[in-house]
Amino acid sequence: MLTATLTSPEATGTFACLLAAKLGPPALVTLRGELGTGKTTLVRDVLRALGVERVVTSPSFTLAQSYEGRAGLRLHHLDLYRLGAGADVALFAWEDYLDGLSVTFVEWPEAGAAELPPADVDVLLTHRTPESRGLELRAAPGLERALAREMTAAGIEQ
Repeated sequence: MLTATLTSPEATGTFACLLAAKLGPPALVTLRGELGTGKTTLVRDVLRALGVERVVTSPSFTLAQSYEGRAGLRLHHLDLYRLGAGADVALFAWEDYLDGLSVTFVEWPEAGAAELPPADVDVLLTHRTPESRGLELRAAPGLERALAREMTAAGIEQ
């Protein structure tokens, strides 16, 4: 597990760029944390780093948004906060977003736990101060080590 403190929105943006550089399809990135910890902001920053130019909005009410990044990279952003248990989970079009050809970000993955495969990258964000967030990242050990080195070089506190 990799832990860090993202001391500002700029530090979050820097981390997002470092993470984006390591992602390619297929990848499932789950984001957990209380309301207001910056899950959508982190996804937005990663999508920007992957070449998304159009407006990136939270899919809280639509459940899913799809984007195209550089070189046609397929990107999906799911927010499962409002996904109801039972039939909602069973009827959701998981195959459209977990197709093996995309990078998919899922906020509130607990709501879809019965249908989601294991995450390639799992991020937990916590409140530290009004401006800073705690970060816990779980991924393959090689990815964690590479990100830790690059975060140190970028001045992100670990």
